[in-house]
Amino acid sequence: MTNPENEGFVRAFARGLSVIEALGQSGPHTVASVAASSALPRTVVRRILLTLCELGYAVLAKDKSFHLTPKVLNLGTTYLTSLPFWGHAQRVLENLCAQLQESCAMAVFDGSEAVFVLRIPSTKIMSLRLGMGSRLPAYATAPGRVLLAHSEPEVLARYLGGHELKPLTPATLATEQDLLGALDRIRHDGFAWVEGEFDPHVAGLAVPIYDESNRVAAAISANLLRSDFSREQAVQGVLPALRSASMQLASLAPAFLRAPG
Repeated sequence: MTNPENEGFVRAFARGLSVIEALGQSGPHTVASVAASSALPRTVVRRILLTLCELGYAVLAKDKSFHLTPKVLNLGTTYLTSLPFWGHAQRVLENLCAQLQESCAMAVFDGSEAVFVLRIPSTKIMSLRLGMGSRLPAYATAPGRVLLAHSEPEVLARYLGGHELKPLTPATLATEQDLLGALDRIRHDGFAWVEGEFDPHVAGLAVPIYDESNRVAAAISANLLRSDFSREQAVQGVLPALRSASMQLASLAPAFLRAPG
């Protein structure tokens, strides 16, 4: 939880990050719209936006709207390239995608959502348009459920207490009781199968990746067209490859991949 009263908390820096996050949302971005999105005063937002422009992280268009520049990618790739096993993980995922001919991804839990830190798309046309950095509702996706299932009890309780389980499709498990039952099955089976709950045409299969302390640090998953796979077919044809990829990453995944709940 953020604590602005902490003596180490830099309010100006936190406000700057809020503005960057607001600029990352869809739609035109004016001082007024960014102020509304970030819940900051317009005068503060204007100064931050002009600072971002001066530093090259944003530009001001002729219509007076602000836009992020590619330079902002440096902020995200710094996290990725700092991971000691990053290159190895990318090779493992590329090989997995080539073997399965399906989109594959690695995700971590940030306390509220599953975030893709690696994703290799397949050549198949998928209804999802996801990439590195995409954020997914943990309760309705396979990697998210793996991460929830292996969260500390207090982290899971905090998640359930602070998130509404909205039905994203007619198949979404949108009650706490149903979700907890699904998480129990994941712990028992060692994998998550989520079918049509985030996107009606897509199913996901995911397994955990363990860190050097044998705790779940991330999840590795494959996105599958529901028309191509049943649960049984995915377990037989996809799960062994996922588990093999997970084993190749096991113990190499650093504990700091796990974000605090």
